Amino acid sequence: MSSVASNSSDFEEEAKKARECYMYGDYSKGITFYKLAIDKLRRYCQTLSNPIEKKRGTECLTELERELQSTIEHERTINEIHDNLLGKYMNSGGAGGRGMGGDAFNDFGDGDRFFNAVMDERPTRDFGFNNNRNGPFGATPFQTPAARFQEVRRDVKSSNNNAKARKAPSNGPDNKQKQHDNKRVNNQPTNGEKKYQPIGSEKDLVEGLERDIVQKDPNVRWSDVAGCIAAKKLLQEAVVLPLYMPDFFKGIRRPWKGILLFGPPGTGKTMLAKAVATECKTTFFNVAAANLTSKYHGEGEKLVRLLFELAKFYAPSTVFIDEIDSLCSSRGQTNEHEASRRAKSELLIQMDGVSGALGSDDPSKMVMVLGATNHPWDLDDAMRRRLEKRIYIPLPDIDTRKQLLEINLKEVPLDGDVDLQLIAEKLEGYSGSDITSVCRDAAMMQMRRVTENLSMTEIQNIAQNLKEQLQLPTKMEDFTNAISKISSSVSKEMLEKYDKWMKDFGSV
Repeated sequence: MSSVASNSSDFEEEAKKARECYMYGDYSKGITFYKLAIDKLRRYCQTLSNPIEKKRGTECLTELERELQSTIEHERTINEIHDNLLGKYMNSGGAGGRGMGGDAFNDFGDGDRFFNAVMDERPTRDFGFNNNRNGPFGATPFQTPAARFQEVRRDVKSSNNNAKARKAPSNGPDNKQKQHDNKRVNNQPTNGEKKYQPIGSEKDLVEGLERDIVQKDPNVRWSDVAGCIAAKKLLQEAVVLPLYMPDFFKGIRRPWKGILLFGPPGTGKTMLAKAVATECKTTFFNVAAANLTSKYHGEGEKLVRLLFELAKFYAPSTVFIDEIDSLCSSRGQTNEHEASRRAKSELLIQMDGVSGALGSDDPSKMVMVLGATNHPWDLDDAMRRRLEKRIYIPLPDIDTRKQLLEINLKEVPLDGDVDLQLIAEKLEGYSGSDITSVCRDAAMMQMRRVTENLSMTEIQNIAQNLKEQLQLPTKMEDFTNAISKISSSVSKEMLEKYDKWMKDFGSV
């Protein structure tokens, strides 16, 4: 420590280390580095002949000595706090009480146990990147001992409260009532819109569900869905009318709380669900298997419970479970995992258990579960029973096919020879998504003709000049070519299977 510094960088490095130790709460090591920096700076100043440099060195020496004194005072304050807490902890057998250790600690005691970390190490503060209160660079490193003392008290008190929260029983009746009361108080509307406030460790799970699932307005209208007349009528009866005539839909005439849409892929099941949420002004929960599964033990069923709590809070709600067979397939299979079975059981309980989430007759608090699947025969028997109405969404008939063509081609210029009725007849056996694919392919034909013999470089050079040619009308020949290349995605065997299941279990 007595070596002479040859230049300013020698003691500057020691001062930098000292300040870093101070910022991270390692005061004893900081004191050592401060003393080393002061000793080197003092000897360096003795070698200076320039009065101005010598004055600056003296001022720097004074500043370092002030910082050293502040560090020593903070070290002494922390030691006093540690000794007082440790002594009180040992004298009271590990439990805190009121009036402990003088006036400075009177607001610590509340009959609860103190934070156990006082047995191992004194409280330290990280003034760097992990301090949320002060921010990365907002800390004041050289505070008075009194200010430092107040911050340490806040940290110890916060740690004590966190420890109590971790040790609170989660299954006691009193604790459940407190959680219910907290949710009722915290869920008051804020800025005109109510917000669900979870309790404790459920916060991250709820935030994930709201981020991935909730859609307030999917912006799909009934007119955007071609055909499906019977399905639309039933969905309106289940969701729209109860909101308009709440006095009628009570008791035995209560609304349907579970509806299943099944049929071949691409027939509009998901579109119908989004139209329900849009037209009925309900909160739309778009649920997939990934939203309700977790690698942690017991978290899958907790996600299911929280989903229905959210749906009740934001009621009236529509819980749409796409591909519901993946979430609630038949139980008892040899390859079924225990976690999957528990999640299925929780889903069934929430839908129609003794304390199920759907037990209210008030239409304004209604939660309707809407499921869609391409494999209804894989559903569990109990889930099939809870989905009270099971609607078959078949392949579109000729009128629906023509309507689909008009919807898809409303922004495409058509030649005078295009006969949509004739095209609709040729598309028998095609699903709605298949018809959309045919329209897209036919609309691209003009672009293919224009760019057929051009290289990519040529296309890039004359792209602006091609705009008028690309806007030429689509011809009947384009649709004929598209139909010849695109086949139906639904087989006759599959249609027969749907017809049989509808005959056995359908309800519409």
